[in-house]
Amino acid sequence: MTADRAGAAGLPASILEQTRASPGGSGFYFDFDGTLSRIQVDPATVLPVPGAVQALTRLARLVCAVGIISARPVDFLRPRFEEVPGVVLHGLYGLERWQSGTTTYAPGVEGWEPVVSGLLARARGELPDEILIEDKRLSMALHYRRAPRFGERAIQWSRDQAHRHGLVLEIGPMTVELKPPIDRDKGTVLAQEASVLRCVWYFGDGTPDLAAFRALDSWSADSPDRTAARIAVSHPDTDAALLQEADVILEGPDTVPAVLDTVSTALDHRPGG
Repeated sequence: MTADRAGAAGLPASILEQTRASPGGSGFYFDFDGTLSRIQVDPATVLPVPGAVQALTRLARLVCAVGIISARPVDFLRPRFEEVPGVVLHGLYGLERWQSGTTTYAPGVEGWEPVVSGLLARARGELPDEILIEDKRLSMALHYRRAPRFGERAIQWSRDQAHRHGLVLEIGPMTVELKPPIDRDKGTVLAQEASVLRCVWYFGDGTPDLAAFRALDSWSADSPDRTAARIAVSHPDTDAALLQEADVILEGPDTVPAVLDTVSTALDHRPGG
């Protein structure tokens, strides 16, 4: 696939026209880190890029659905996005779901909390201080961006624990995550959300976002009336395979708000809009 590279100026007319034709059947879904935010050494400090929340708020008033599908816990995402009207937050790759003040969990996931708690204690005792340990309650992540020399150690330690406890290993840029073996990923979440829609946009930057792209491939192939827009956000850590499968490539998270405003403006000016 050859993707269109688009900055703040706009998007391919074909994608915009399909959305304008059915705003009430359109949904927009986003990864968070590296997509709506800049990558940071300390994950606790990450915030949406300037203008992102405002652009999402404007868009949410014009389309059927807006959602965030992230490796972050819902409790991290909520204070950053809860002012967006009707937003749905899928935390921990869909193990958690928040909407209108209520959080629900994938069946069986909460039984893994004691296992994760034990692993957090073990990690703090066995790994170098330079590796940042992120407690997500139902999963955990090790970040080694500030000390890349410990990357292999973090990955091998995580592989050993995944094998010992039956957990799933998720490797990303300068990070490795251990999560419960529950059948949830960005693809299964997006397929469920998209089932009632006609036009779906997904914005992502990392390896886990490939599952979302491929879910949209299957979803759109099931009906000629469905349109999918796979948007890759490019930065130094973006997954190369994601760039190859994208319909559109944006140049960094800071371009996303202006692109969303382009969509909103097109919807505002549609016939009858």
